[in-house]
Amino acid sequence: MNIAERLKDLRKEAGYSQEQVAELLNVSRQAVSKWESAQGYPDIENIIKLAQMYEVSTDYLLLGEESPALTADETDIPKTGNLETDLSDIEFPETEIPQSENQSKREMSPETKKTLRIIAIIVAVIGASAVFTVFLIAALSLVERFLG
Repeated sequence: MNIAERLKDLRKEAGYSQEQVAELLNVSRQAVSKWESAQGYPDIENIIKLAQMYEVSTDYLLLGEESPALTADETDIPKTGNLETDLSDIEFPETEIPQSENQSKREMSPETKKTLRIIAIIVAVIGASAVFTVFLIAALSLVERFLG
């Protein structure tokens, strides 16, 4: 069963119409219809609201399976009901993200350097040719005025 089928089944089990779900989530009925026909997906905020409304986990909505429930003790999150306060009390460990040798040095490979040098030479030659052409046209124009 996919997310569209789960959303439709949960809505019917709860006894809601698509219009009622749309009103509860402050979206259009067409949006709910698209979710249930797999033509679109609810955004993360609506996934959370749907999970709360149908009293299922977001894992169930998204994956079709329940994850083991964690208690507040297991997550080190105080159960105060205020998410902003709860998150500000969490101490996150300082971790370093390992970087590959190429990321830490940020140096270009010899092939890339060679390619860039060739491109620079080509651009310089084209630029010089353009400048030379402009001067040549100007000189010919002056010669034509004086001789013509």
